[in-house]
Amino acid sequence: MKELMNKMPELLKLHKNKVLAGAAALLIIIVAVVLSRCKGDQIADGSPTAKVTRGNMVISVLQSGELVPRTSKDIINQVSGNAKIVYIVEHGAEVTNGQLLVELESTDLEERFLQQQQAVTTAEADLRLAEEELEITKLQHASDKQSAELKVELAEMALVKYVEAEYPQQENVANSDIKLAEQELEQARSELEGTQELYDKGYANLQDLRSAQFNVDRREITVENKKADLEILQKYTSIESGKELTNNVSSAKSELERLIKSYEAEMSRSDARISAQRTNLEIERSQLATRERELINTKTYADFEGQVFYPNTSNNRRQPQIETGASVDYRQKILSFPNLSSWNLKVGVPEALVEKISKGQEALATVEALSGFLLKGRISQVSAVPDNQDFLSTGVKTYTIIIEVDSVVSDKLKPGMSTKVEIVTDRLENVLQVPIQAVVSKGNDHYVYVINRKRKELRPVGIGKSNSQFIEVISGLKEGEEILLYAEVEAEKDARLDKTPLEEAGKSGAGDSAEPHSSVPPTMPRGEDFPGEYGDGFGGYGGGAPMGGAPRGFDGAGGPPNGGFGGGTPGRMPGAGQGRAGNE
Repeated sequence: MKELMNKMPELLKLHKNKVLAGAAALLIIIVAVVLSRCKGDQIADGSPTAKVTRGNMVISVLQSGELVPRTSKDIINQVSGNAKIVYIVEHGAEVTNGQLLVELESTDLEERFLQQQQAVTTAEADLRLAEEELEITKLQHASDKQSAELKVELAEMALVKYVEAEYPQQENVANSDIKLAEQELEQARSELEGTQELYDKGYANLQDLRSAQFNVDRREITVENKKADLEILQKYTSIESGKELTNNVSSAKSELERLIKSYEAEMSRSDARISAQRTNLEIERSQLATRERELINTKTYADFEGQVFYPNTSNNRRQPQIETGASVDYRQKILSFPNLSSWNLKVGVPEALVEKISKGQEALATVEALSGFLLKGRISQVSAVPDNQDFLSTGVKTYTIIIEVDSVVSDKLKPGMSTKVEIVTDRLENVLQVPIQAVVSKGNDHYVYVINRKRKELRPVGIGKSNSQFIEVISGLKEGEEILLYAEVEAEKDARLDKTPLEEAGKSGAGDSAEPHSSVPPTMPRGEDFPGEYGDGFGGYGGGAPMGGAPRGFDGAGGPPNGGFGGGTPGRMPGAGQGRAGNE
């Protein structure tokens, strides 16, 4: 214990030295961090900068388009089904009146034409047969009807004859017979009385008397029979005969009526059969005319003079390219004879931008194949529905707009030429503006790096409309202030804005080549200013990239180590992949 107390001063001195050493090390670390922070806020010499300016801005939409004639005469395939091209003039060829333009395969059509001719011949024969059968039916009916009408007439005459002639005559005969029999009876009775007197006087014998009595009895029976005959005639025979004759009349009339109705039904069937045969013949003749027309349409001749062009089928995967040997669909356009004195621009505008487009807006366009050739015009049509073909091929809904180009005369313009079209959607006057690459965004917040005494300050700003180069500043900046370009690159280096993993992945895009180093901001290629179509990623670090970085889609190369990110205008596709390291 005593020994420990003796060593205590030495231990305290050692502890004090260690504390001082630790404090000194901590101080060195703090100073290093502060110096590092101060050094991080400094900007490197030659960093690209720009001034906040005030002026006018043109807000526009930049899209690819196609040059199309305003009016044209189209050569359409008029052959049904698929038809193979066996000959076609060259694309852009000068043709003369009467020249063969296109010829389609006709072997199958010729065979179908001959088959259809046979079908027409058969249909004509069927119609003639039906019409002849109808005439025979009419003649037979006329004969049968005449016979039936005669039977009715004879039956009626027989009835009238019996009622008005035969029966009265029979009745008169019967009455006459009765009267005659009564007279004969009266005479026989007189003779009997005379014979009786003679018998009583002895002048006649018994046999004479009996004979006279027998004669009276016979005459009485005859009278009774004649009266019975009359009664039978009146009560039975006349009624029976009348009914029979009346029935004969009814039967004859019924037969006539049945014959008439049967004829009417047969005529209806015959008319329907003939009508069907006529319709069938018309159909067969129409099909024959169609076959003949299709056969004629396999060859198309020019009725004009000028240039003809193939249609552009690159945007329609269901239609093959027009060429010899290709098959074309019915009603598909094969050739076009355009009026080369007036033009339109056909542009597909993405769904996100179509609300900015309206009829009457002005547009400028350059023709990719003609350097320095500028077209001007205004929007004349805006489609109300999206283009299905574009959606099927790209998955992006686009709306077709038509721009009428102002009068321009040039034999260099050709249908289908690719164009770059800029549609002016708004004009801003006297507004603050900065280059679009000077603004970095986080959610709905926007920032710029303001330079103050060679130090950068991350400052929030309010922004308005933008075009492909500049963005309107509503608040946060003053005219003349100096700002850093490629603000998003600086923000990533400083890590002052928190980013999600998805955002980090979106910033890793890179291209393949580098721009030379320059302290002057390079001219940025234009890009469309709508969401979703263009990516937000920038090129990777690329050790040795130029100080100003490279436009999007390029690797840094040839600059000092640890150069900045690429900061060009938005590229066509979202940034993806790590940029290749640049050379020191």
